[in-house]
Amino acid sequence: MSVDPFSDKAAEDFLSGGGVAAKWPTVGYVVEGTVTDWRMAQQTDYDSGELLYWVGNKRIEESKVENKNLPVMQLILEIRGEPTGETWEGLQNERVELEDDDGTRVMYIRGGLLAAFRNEMKKTQSKLEKGAYVRVERIKDGSKSNPKYQAPHRYTVQWTKPENNEKIAEQLLDSPTPFDEE
Repeated sequence: MSVDPFSDKAAEDFLSGGGVAAKWPTVGYVVEGTVTDWRMAQQTDYDSGELLYWVGNKRIEESKVENKNLPVMQLILEIRGEPTGETWEGLQNERVELEDDDGTRVMYIRGGLLAAFRNEMKKTQSKLEKGAYVRVERIKDGSKSNPKYQAPHRYTVQWTKPENNEKIAEQLLDSPTPFDEE
């Protein structure tokens, strides 16, 4: 799925600031909602913000790479669920209140979350579709390899195809445009 960079949708996305990132601050935390859109994007380094490229099996920052043929990609999945009025910031997961929360969240799908999505999509024989319902729960943490960062999270994903999504009708009423086709 690609978006024309000169379309009204691209301009709307640019002005909206990209949405609130989905976060799982603790084991047992759930983020869920109806899929409204998705796109592929290149990953950036957490500290420097530089684009990442594959060199062998390592992710390397753009300034340290000569061959830029293998970008490190991620799936960005936009969903709309029940507004929580909160989000989480930083590595310590500090709670931040969201005054005008409309329930829209952006999932950056890579690493352990990507593995959980692949397993679920294969198990349910599903594909990415607007109107599908997704539920992601942080179920445990892996081993911490770098004291600077959190331990990697492990997730479970549940995917419901659009034709079986009972919540789509109420979310369509609350949101005039997220399911419109480009």
